[in-house]
Amino acid sequence: MSVSDPLVKDLKGCVQQFINLINTSTPITDNNFYFVLFTQTLEKIFNKGLIRQQNTKFFERTIDPYSWMSSIASECSFAYTNCVDQVNGRLDLATNEGKLRLLIKYCLMKKCSHFPVEALVKSQHAQVFYAPSAILGDEILTEIFLSVLRQVANINFSLDLKNSSFLDLSWYIPDVVCTELVPCKTLGIAVSFAGNKAVIVNIQPASVAAEHGNIKIGDILDELNNTHINNSTRGRLKFIMKGNKLKPIKVRIAKAYSKDSGELYGPIKNILKDLKLDLDKIKKQYEENANEICHPQKSKSVYGYAVKHVGNVDVGEFGSVKQVQKALKTIMDTHCQTPETVKRVDKMVTLEIGEIGLKIKEKDTGNLLLDHPYMKISSCGTIPVLSRVFAYCAGEETCDIANNFTCYVFEAISFDDADLILQSIGQGFHRTHYAV
Repeated sequence: MSVSDPLVKDLKGCVQQFINLINTSTPITDNNFYFVLFTQTLEKIFNKGLIRQQNTKFFERTIDPYSWMSSIASECSFAYTNCVDQVNGRLDLATNEGKLRLLIKYCLMKKCSHFPVEALVKSQHAQVFYAPSAILGDEILTEIFLSVLRQVANINFSLDLKNSSFLDLSWYIPDVVCTELVPCKTLGIAVSFAGNKAVIVNIQPASVAAEHGNIKIGDILDELNNTHINNSTRGRLKFIMKGNKLKPIKVRIAKAYSKDSGELYGPIKNILKDLKLDLDKIKKQYEENANEICHPQKSKSVYGYAVKHVGNVDVGEFGSVKQVQKALKTIMDTHCQTPETVKRVDKMVTLEIGEIGLKIKEKDTGNLLLDHPYMKISSCGTIPVLSRVFAYCAGEETCDIANNFTCYVFEAISFDDADLILQSIGQGFHRTHYAV
């Protein structure tokens, strides 16, 4: 009676397709259908029958395929150990699932995908990590599996090992643009963070980014000056820019649109949905002529309220909600005011709440009086006795590095308006856009 498994059969079928591609001089790339099918099957084999709860003498631990494949590296050759070291040194992957996928790619490129399985068999740990029903828990199936991996070691792959920041989410990778832009203080883009990615939500006309032509709204700012951009770097974007002063700015952009499929790249599409961006407009950018790029401000939502600008209060080096409450009491109590800290305005203005910040404009002329991105606003609020009066604190720089804050006090026409304005500012904090 022959021993077989459907997953091993699938692997063999993909290897035969690889051989057919090689015979026609077709490179085997990351998004090739048979390559993705092969690696997905490989991942299933490593997960099938894995005993995830491992009991030791003193504690219980949970393992996954990457855990044992990285820990067994000390028992393998330098080629495999180097692959594990390369993956462990990457900062663009947040999960062991993504690291496993990148490790598989490295091993295929370095022709050592069979090394960890051989080491697992030699160490006799296969029965510890895998159930008898698993491929790696059965001696005969393991040998058949190893024979396929050894055959794969003779195949040349053309993989982009640097394009890995979406492996946490998918085996398919996005199109990327790696470029150097002219030295500048600002690229002219604004990004919003979602799904641990920096999504470009605005591009200023005539800016360095706009002039490049291939950076568009909806794309992901993946790297800036060789630094991977994610939630942990959201407050340091300006420092990353300044660190390359007077030198070309290196950027790596993950494209929202896939040229091969003619559709938006799936994982990025889901992130754009979370940000409630218009997918049709984003896709349309790629269908229009390069000289007719969509004007980003046309699609930007702006909400205007007629309010009275009561005045401004210098609150010093702290911009907390407590400072808002103190400022409101100060500016409404004429006996507490001093010219050094309080500036009365008492003028009707229009307060516009946009996607990346607040703008205060003259009611009659529309001239811009104040422009505060959300990343400069540290707090907002009101006090019960002044239900129509509200305020927000803003720093001279982004609120995480600002040393001086001013509290801007306004009076709305109604309590409902004041409440809606504060809610909108609060929502702005959650979708804060960072200028780069």
